[in-house]
Amino acid sequence: MIDFFWELRQQQQVSQAESSAASAKQQVSQHSSRLRDMEQQLARVTLVSQAVWELLRERVGLTEDELVDKITEVDLRDGSKDNRLAHQVLACPKCQRTLSTKNVRCIYCSCEVPKEHVFQ
Repeated sequence: MIDFFWELRQQQQVSQAESSAASAKQQVSQHSSRLRDMEQQLARVTLVSQAVWELLRERVGLTEDELVDKITEVDLRDGSKDNRLAHQVLACPKCQRTLSTKNVRCIYCSCEVPKEHVFQ
């Protein structure tokens, strides 16, 4: 009789493991698809950035050193040289509560959050 219950418990655990594995496989598939999409977006942004840089260099005469200096300046705006634009924290102009610049509107009073530049 104990063997029967032991076998039943083992089958239940195997079934749970198979269910967990199937769920994990589905999540991996979803993340893989999202990663492919992000890689395509990154490739497109890289292409556009290169084209814009070449136009600026050819038509305006900017140098590579000027570009690197500007990249460093923009990178340091959030106080950290980490090669990325971080979302900054600011006070809502209407209610003065703390907000992230990633929000379009204040989550408390719905006031529009001012943007410092077009890429925010």
